[in-house]
Amino acid sequence: MTAILWFGCKPGIPDDIIKPDKMEKILYDMHIVDGYIASIYVADSAKKVAAAYYKGIYKKFGIDSAAYNKSLVWYNTNPKELELMYKNIQKSLTQQKKAVEIADKMIQKKKFKADSLVIAKKFKADSLAIRKKMKPDSLSKVKATAEIAKKKKQADSLINIKKTGAMQVVSATTPALVQ
Repeated sequence: MTAILWFGCKPGIPDDIIKPDKMEKILYDMHIVDGYIASIYVADSAKKVAAAYYKGIYKKFGIDSAAYNKSLVWYNTNPKELELMYKNIQKSLTQQKKAVEIADKMIQKKKFKADSLVIAKKFKADSLAIRKKMKPDSLSKVKATAEIAKKKKQADSLINIKKTGAMQVVSATTPALVQ
């Protein structure tokens, strides 16, 4: 009989508390929303947006604010459970951050390529226009060649500036190596 009482009174997560795997996902979403809300400068707008997002999270997980708050209080009084969840949340946030950095790099490379193509097309168009205006005499050819060289130098300079800017973004998102 003592054994039954001992097993029956075993401490654990009460039935009315959100289970750790679900609570972990809820907390992850809550922290993402909190981060977004912190970026909104107008307090009234932030409160309205926050309420809508929190309601969306509750709906997504089939809970209400009372169940969430009750569970949060329980987990705060059981720090080992909460610590385990936050280790997993931290891993998930780190993975998400890496994915965003990779996406940013890809966008910057694509933007650089598009900008470079626009500059190259403009240079070709300018060069063709200069050649069309060119007269058959040698002085006109020399002037046109010099003007084309100047335009090419400007185009190359713009491409290098864009490339440097893209590389700075890439290097800023890539962790520096420690020597």
